[in-house]
Amino acid sequence: MRRRILHTQQPVGKINVTPLIDVVMCLIVFYLIVGKLAADRQARIQLPDAGIGAPEGSERAIVINIMPLDPGQARPRILVGDMPVAEADLENVLKAQLAATPGLNIQLRADRSLDYGAIAPVIEACRRTGLASVRLATERSP
Repeated sequence: MRRRILHTQQPVGKINVTPLIDVVMCLIVFYLIVGKLAADRQARIQLPDAGIGAPEGSERAIVINIMPLDPGQARPRILVGDMPVAEADLENVLKAQLAATPGLNIQLRADRSLDYGAIAPVIEACRRTGLASVRLATERSP
């Protein structure tokens, strides 16, 4: 007696992976571009050199960047995080951020080409907000 085959054996369906590869390649290019832009943004500040100091901790901090002077500017730009802040508004911005999350540290990143006169108003604004200490960011010299 011959057995009747009801269903013929079909190979497992083929999956077209070309669209998946295209999406992965687009994501790789996207992250490479974003990483380059982020590195360029931070590279605009050349931190002063220091031979000693503690490495950067993992605790959360409010980062204040004081950008170098661009041609035609009288005062350097101040950024709290990524948000530009006027020197007159800095104290209010710091008070608002510290009220939202008390106990945050302040990390001050200033370009090495700046005079102390450009950095002193920022330190004074930090003092007026009631902060006991401000951490100054430097690069470790070899």
